[in-house]
Amino acid sequence: MKKECVGYQDPKALRFFDQTSEVATKCQARATAENSTEVRSIICISPSIEDQAIAHTLKCYVGNTRSQSVLAYLPDLLRSDPTDALQATLKAIGLASISQIHNLPALRRAAGEEYSVALRGINRSLQDADTATSDSTLGTVVLLALYEMISCPESDMMHGWVNHVRGAIKLLELRGEKQLASAVGMELFTVVRLQSAVSNVFYRTKYHTSPRVLWLAKLAMSASPGSSNPIETFYNILLPLNDLSIAIEEAYTRDGFTGDMAPLIRHAVWLDGALKSWALSLGSSWKYTTVHIEQSPPGDMLFPPHNDEYHIYPDQRAVTIWNHYRLTRLTLHELMQPIYSSLSMRQKTTWPDAQQTMAQSTAVSKEMVRDICASVPYFFRSDETRFAAGVRLPWPLFVAADSVSASPYTRAWICHVLDILGRSTGVQQALTMADSIKRGHHGMPLIPGKSQYV
Repeated sequence: MKKECVGYQDPKALRFFDQTSEVATKCQARATAENSTEVRSIICISPSIEDQAIAHTLKCYVGNTRSQSVLAYLPDLLRSDPTDALQATLKAIGLASISQIHNLPALRRAAGEEYSVALRGINRSLQDADTATSDSTLGTVVLLALYEMISCPESDMMHGWVNHVRGAIKLLELRGEKQLASAVGMELFTVVRLQSAVSNVFYRTKYHTSPRVLWLAKLAMSASPGSSNPIETFYNILLPLNDLSIAIEEAYTRDGFTGDMAPLIRHAVWLDGALKSWALSLGSSWKYTTVHIEQSPPGDMLFPPHNDEYHIYPDQRAVTIWNHYRLTRLTLHELMQPIYSSLSMRQKTTWPDAQQTMAQSTAVSKEMVRDICASVPYFFRSDETRFAAGVRLPWPLFVAADSVSASPYTRAWICHVLDILGRSTGVQQALTMADSIKRGHHGMPLIPGKSQYV
């Protein structure tokens, strides 16, 4: 979590001066001169750029009672424990976002300074047993990961974000049972584990195997017996997918896949069945509607659909979990297709159903890509959902564009979406991904045995 702060080249260029008193005095003097019998007190109040940055973050990422957004837990943290590190991180996010949207390099440097302040504050908090385990400390680390997405350098698309998520996992271990006693603690516990499990599929680390976190997860489930939690069920499917991804990478060499791949194929088939069953088990509050354009034209829709259909979701929570599902199932089939291809060439006589299996897998991939694209118009209904899209859509869209089942038209459409998201929400990661797709090379070994060229 350590990061060197290089500071400003010219600190004076970025200072903001409070001239409220001076302006108020001039206004009052002018009013007195015009009408000496009536004394008027005119006060001109202009919020500081830091306050505007915090307001921007809250407006764009908190949501409302009808549809909670990315940082729904943030108001509770600000009421209970508004630490300097937390507030510095909010400023950093807001300044970085505004600077990207309006192309203001000075604000970008100011965002970096606030980020450094937040890092120093977090490091101080970690040295104290009480503050190290507070909701505010963990919440700040999660926010730092969001900052990394917004300020994402072109040469490092995900590592900054991943490092903060891994740090957050360590904090979950340290916080223990007490974090399960509050709504904010439970929300952070769920968010961090889900982010870690999704990223581990691609980075293939063993952070998801933390015995203490697994024990805490079981404890959280047992605290509400008889109730169904689809997010926890989904998380429990992600964990063995993490293991499968690691095993596939270990089996791959420059000469192709080695060893007996049959157990991995059987495991993948079981996981795919578990994912399908999970999707079918979702209750009505998670269901979405598919609208066919020939039956119901989109009218004044702010963003044109990918093809002939788009989705309507009950809220942001629903569209997010559905896209997690699609991303996961798409990744599972992308992991298996190089194996199917390798085995079909090596063992034509022992695997007669190779072509049929490959065709079925490709069909699932196409379905997942289509559904990810069909979810996009939902996010362009308002500024609130559009900013959430800047955080929640880039990764599913990027993996969809990388899929072997994505057509050139689909890749071009996804590039267009990512470009609009990046420019309208200030999330640099979206622009970096769009550029990678345009160049045809994403520079990351997402899938073992698959070319890095899109």
